[in-house]
Amino acid sequence: MRVSQRTLATSSLLLALITFGLTNPANAAAPKAGAPCTKAGATDIAGGKKFTCTKSGKKLTWNKGVAVSSTKTSQSDAFAIYGKDAARFKAVDEYGAKLVSTRVKNAPSIISVLQSPNDPAVIRMTANAQYAFSLYEQLMSLGFTPKWIVGEDGDWVKGQLKDVAPCLSWLSPNQGGAGCRLTAVWRAINVRDDDIMRETMLVQGGHEIFHLYQQELWKDKFAKLPDWLREGSASLGMGIVLTHFEDRKSFANYGAAQKVDRNPKDKTQCEAALNKWEKNLDAEGFGYNNGCEYGLGLLMNEYLIMKGHTLNDVLELVKVIGNGSEFPAAFQQVYKTSSAKFFTELRSYLKTLDYGW
Repeated sequence: MRVSQRTLATSSLLLALITFGLTNPANAAAPKAGAPCTKAGATDIAGGKKFTCTKSGKKLTWNKGVAVSSTKTSQSDAFAIYGKDAARFKAVDEYGAKLVSTRVKNAPSIISVLQSPNDPAVIRMTANAQYAFSLYEQLMSLGFTPKWIVGEDGDWVKGQLKDVAPCLSWLSPNQGGAGCRLTAVWRAINVRDDDIMRETMLVQGGHEIFHLYQQELWKDKFAKLPDWLREGSASLGMGIVLTHFEDRKSFANYGAAQKVDRNPKDKTQCEAALNKWEKNLDAEGFGYNNGCEYGLGLLMNEYLIMKGHTLNDVLELVKVIGNGSEFPAAFQQVYKTSSAKFFTELRSYLKTLDYGW
């Protein structure tokens, strides 16, 4: 009789499950003080206590147990709700916590130019931008204090930018931008001012201020930095800032903060962009990748964090490109692997997620 590979695989899986069920201590009765156990020195956790198997004469029993912290368990549970994205979000959250622990708390106050300085939303946006500056300053010294411009009226915003008009002439309603050593946000509440747009405006500081650091390093080589790396890394920094700038009171973890990002990551919209990036094409400017440079680009930068890399690596890569290297050579130098291998591994990883790859 012919046995299919699927049948064999199923049988092997069943055997593995049966074996696991017979030997795994998790299936044994939960430990409790005085109950019999099987191996002296063995430990198990139940009901918030850690029990140890002790030997008295020939008798093995669980001791009274000691209380243990449930922090580790609760942290794992906190990310379980994100399903297949959980491991990536958890990795970035842990990296972000380390980054925040060494931020430059005494960084200078950003130069705020606000049309409505008493508006609670503007105050919160500005606090977010200040926090971003204090976080990024440990990566490298920007060398100047950034200007932070926020206005609701288009003419007012354009008036503030008149001396640097070529840099941010493209700025549109409900959009932020960075250039000429300043950041600006046109918060067009007369166009749209719902909860989603308020979140979009809130994150501008974390995103745009990171661009200022990139711009200091790429010099005149902007076109040599792929869109996914430029925008995705800025959104990564934005998510870390958003998680921590209010001590996790608004966003409990990085996964919650990244719900603010609504840009595409799926194959249907982003396959063409990924194919172009894989061929190491230079930057194409803005709006040519269906927003995938923000969404999929963010996921790609999160994946690099999972692999043990950091925002320092991003800035080092930008610096190498600014000094004249092409992207593939710069990537190899900084990440110690080829960009071709990175994309091969990335595509395999994308297949494990829920974005249709």
